[in-house]
Amino acid sequence: MQDNFAYLLPFILMTFGSVFLGLQVVGFRPGRYWGLGYILAATGFALPMVLPQSFDLFGALLANFVFLVAFFLYGHALLVHFAAPTYARLRLGGAAVAYLAVCFFILVQPNLRNELATSDMGLALLLAPSILLVRHRARNLMDKLLLAAATLSVAETLTRVGIFLWFTSGASPESVGAYFASDYSYLAQFTASICGFLMALSVLGSAVARVIEQHRVAADQDPLTGLLNRRGFDLSAPDFRLSSPPDGAVMICDIDHFKSVNDRFGHATGDRVIIALASLLKETLPASAKVARFGGEEFVAYVPDMPASQLAILANMARSAFAARNWSEGPFPVHITSSFGVSAIALGDHSIHDAISRADGFLYRAKEAGRNQVFQEGIALLGVTPVASLKVVAS
Repeated sequence: MQDNFAYLLPFILMTFGSVFLGLQVVGFRPGRYWGLGYILAATGFALPMVLPQSFDLFGALLANFVFLVAFFLYGHALLVHFAAPTYARLRLGGAAVAYLAVCFFILVQPNLRNELATSDMGLALLLAPSILLVRHRARNLMDKLLLAAATLSVAETLTRVGIFLWFTSGASPESVGAYFASDYSYLAQFTASICGFLMALSVLGSAVARVIEQHRVAADQDPLTGLLNRRGFDLSAPDFRLSSPPDGAVMICDIDHFKSVNDRFGHATGDRVIIALASLLKETLPASAKVARFGGEEFVAYVPDMPASQLAILANMARSAFAARNWSEGPFPVHITSSFGVSAIALGDHSIHDAISRADGFLYRAKEAGRNQVFQEGIALLGVTPVASLKVVAS
């Protein structure tokens, strides 16, 4: 049974490593580090089966090197996975110190007990700091399971080292041999392999969750501006099937004479103008606002729990800042403006698009009135003096 397990383990680890490398294709950036780490671990477990006994010394040096690099890559993969600082040079220095310590007990003062204990301690200490650095960065359940599996792997390694040192004596090679011949040694190797297997499964689960999230964001987000696209806006819009419609107001805007900007200066320049207005909207509107690029130079925003009068003032701030922008540093010394329409959500609305349709009508009123204006539906702004270029029209 032990022989079968010894042959099966490298195959399992190699399979996981290959899967992780393949996940890079679908956008899982840490996959290269997880994949190389598991492939190296598989190589380390396979070395005793492929190297002749005459290469025991070389095999010990190589196996320890391979396992230390594998655990360095596990730690690096965790840091990349959770977008934490990698401290690569510092961690490489720690790995080098651990390997030199192992080499000391192989070449200078041969001691199998100390070699094995030092090697396993080095593995645990290479992974543990990465866990500590990312412990508060879990974004979902699978991330938490990954951190739990990595923590379990470190705890199991340290426990195994402690028990190994307890049951063996430093000056007695026979005690080490007896330990490895015991059923407990096989159980310890089995539990270590189970921890590695669980960590691999949790990495796979977290990777799948991350890839799904990335594709979901890509499906709901406008790639040019980082705002929501039409699909993302519809998914984040309030539910009008409730007993009463949600509070808030909507705003729609576009860039005046945008086609002439594209025609005269090219689409790359037009993209710069679109990005500039998108940035202004993000800066001006509150964090609760759902802001989307509906296509071309057209933007829509829904701001919950805000009256149309207040949203119109914010829209006018964005309009004014955009009109005052100095484009002279770019390739087009021209004056570019924008127009806005604002509408409150009404009791009879069946969806957010009813309010958007009304706001769109006021946008066209702004265009007809000469552009570079904000038109808001409703009565006059009570207690507020309408600012320049902000028009209030009767609903």
